[in-house]
Amino acid sequence: MEQSKDVTDFFISLAREFLDEWPQANLVCAYAGGSVGRGEADAYSDLDLHIFVEGEDDPSCENRLFRGHMIQLQVQSAPTDEEVYENPWAWRYLKEAKVVLDPEDRFISWMNDMCAYMDSPAGKAKMFAQAKAEVDAFHEEAQAALMEGFPYSAYLAAWAGWIGALQMSAFFEGHSLSDAQLYQLLQKAGRSDGMDGFFQETYRSNQDVQDALVLLADYRAHLRSKKEGIEFVLAAENDWLVKRKVQRLQERNQLDMAGFLLFSEAIWLYHSVDSDEWLENHWADLPAKLSLSLQKLGFFQGDEQLLSDLRHASAEIIAEIG
Repeated sequence: MEQSKDVTDFFISLAREFLDEWPQANLVCAYAGGSVGRGEADAYSDLDLHIFVEGEDDPSCENRLFRGHMIQLQVQSAPTDEEVYENPWAWRYLKEAKVVLDPEDRFISWMNDMCAYMDSPAGKAKMFAQAKAEVDAFHEEAQAALMEGFPYSAYLAAWAGWIGALQMSAFFEGHSLSDAQLYQLLQKAGRSDGMDGFFQETYRSNQDVQDALVLLADYRAHLRSKKEGIEFVLAAENDWLVKRKVQRLQERNQLDMAGFLLFSEAIWLYHSVDSDEWLENHWADLPAKLSLSLQKLGFFQGDEQLLSDLRHASAEIIAEIG
């Protein structure tokens, strides 16, 4: 396996070559996020390329194949200082950005200023409050779902609140936004919902992982045949990207983490296409076989005790953050 630094440098060069051949109008700057931004890229990585532009056009996302490598291209208006000061938790990913192109030599300085604010007592306090509010909102959503008779939705929202608390711990104490860091915390904490060891028990062989990959591809293909206007999420290239990430974990014999990744992918698909629908209603619109198979990825039914346990576990995690 190549050294992370060498692979990261390769992707930075690839990003610059891409922008040379496909220049972006009104570009302010470009930076790499994800594993490349963290300097952790390896042979299985793709390139998350973020571009800030002048103007107020709607943000766009697309997959671009360039010289045999997948680029997940995200273009949006350049944020103002005030936007970052107002909602620093939403811009926390700037702390793991690696600059690719800064034509007017101003972005690096601006990014350093924004990160300095996030590291300041005032910035940390605001980020903590915003992150905690998101966790609380998930638990409130879980209670509402249960009251309306949607136990799967209740479980998913409560679990999202617990994961949100772990994300806070990963960011504020582990100083990382990586999925690997999050899963390590998840393992350390235990599943906290009576389903400890689910991913370890479910994904014991590469065939188990392969079956789930096929299921997700079928799920994405079905949604693609029914939905319009969300081409980025439903693009077939995403199946390839997920497979690459899974191959990395299989190589490391981390099959349980592969299961966690696949469960997260299923949640992303659901929220991307039907975020305003309870999970049960979303499943009702799927073919019965597909719906029943998806449930086996890690979706469970919540009840009052489970929701209480997950809310309590989230509060404990947040209380431990220094």
